[in-house]
Amino acid sequence: MRKNICTCSDSYKFGHFFMLRPNTTNVYSYWESRSGAQFNKTVFFGLQYYLKEYFEGSVVTQEKINFAEHLSNNHLGKGVFNREMWQYILDTHHGFLPIRIRAVAEGTPVDVNNVMLTIENTDSKCAPLTNYLETLISNIWASCTVATLSREIKILCKHYLDETSDNPDHLKFQLHDFGQRSVSSPESAGICGAGHIINFFGTDTVLALETAYDYYNAPLETLAFSVYASEHSIMTALGEKGEYSIFEDLINKIPNGILSIVIDSYDYRRFISDYALRLKEKILSRDGKTVFRPDSGEPVATTLDVLNLLDEVFGYTVNSKGYKVLNNKVGVLWGDGIDYQGIRNILFAMKNACWSSDNIVFGMGGFLLQRVFRDQQRFCMKACKMVIDGKTVDVYKSPLDQSKKSKRGELSLIIENGKYQTVNTKDLNGRDDLLIHVFENGKILREYTFDEVRLNAKI
Repeated sequence: MRKNICTCSDSYKFGHFFMLRPNTTNVYSYWESRSGAQFNKTVFFGLQYYLKEYFEGSVVTQEKINFAEHLSNNHLGKGVFNREMWQYILDTHHGFLPIRIRAVAEGTPVDVNNVMLTIENTDSKCAPLTNYLETLISNIWASCTVATLSREIKILCKHYLDETSDNPDHLKFQLHDFGQRSVSSPESAGICGAGHIINFFGTDTVLALETAYDYYNAPLETLAFSVYASEHSIMTALGEKGEYSIFEDLINKIPNGILSIVIDSYDYRRFISDYALRLKEKILSRDGKTVFRPDSGEPVATTLDVLNLLDEVFGYTVNSKGYKVLNNKVGVLWGDGIDYQGIRNILFAMKNACWSSDNIVFGMGGFLLQRVFRDQQRFCMKACKMVIDGKTVDVYKSPLDQSKKSKRGELSLIIENGKYQTVNTKDLNGRDDLLIHVFENGKILREYTFDEVRLNAKI
């Protein structure tokens, strides 16, 4: 049974309803990216997708309750499943979840160690529901992490463009997403791929466009773009001796726009020094750029070699900052096994060799969408307040590892001195709380467009 909210949790959480203190009527929890994360800011993105897909409307049915109990009886034993609560939600709330969620605006880059989301039950008989939903809520770690990583690469690329280039518009397309085939599911491709196009306008992950369109009202006309690009199956169809004729045929067939050519099927040096030289006039006469993509070898050395080979055929000019820029009809794409550090290494080496960074774009696949993990930004959800026997109790943990110390009480998020800070709600003192009421009792109260998300994430 798909999308059963009654089973969408960890096994051990099924039995927590009878582990709570007697007469617990409210559980209030928060979600954050803890200190020690890879990057010092975390982009909050993806909650709206999960609210629309899993939380909104009447999501509890009799069929789902019955199946969940049957599953639990066989998986954990009889009596572990909290049928009474789920039946109450169906009978009293007509299947709508009695939950309140407040969250920072989507796309916001929040300093780590700050609350980004709070969740609590709105019906005193459903206190166990809050942390039962932790597992599902926590799934947004992936879209947040990809959005964060992509934004950090944008910051990195901007630094080198500012240092070496006269073309700041190059930034919008300098990182391209090749990750759709590298992820574990179409759903991951969609929501994680959408996390990337918050920051850049280039992607080959079509499902990212669909997700942004379906869940964030994104306009397809200005959302993200791709180009004509060959692959090895195209370039090797006539064998090694036929590679040149295929290259010539592609140049003839596609006279306009960007054309990306993979050049390492056999010998990338020959491809440039011989084939590109022989087709030089056709390449220069195209109404667009021909991009050369070496797809193997040591990234830094190969990139510099390709730049020098293209220089020998097409020449370069020197920009106002003293860096070399290839003829604007040609460029380089590195898209093989690259990560954040690899991009930094290439850009650093290009700068040292006096090449402007607008000569290159990058393509990331698995390292962008799949080789991410929850502890990268150290995400967690923790209870911080309960009501027991009618009394409000602060709840927190304070282990020897103080990086895992949790917050206590009712929480708010503010900006002070240009940085995000978490404060106890009772200490707001008139300051604006940046946690926005987004969901209550089965209804979404605040939706974000993709344009709003992009604006919030802007560097």
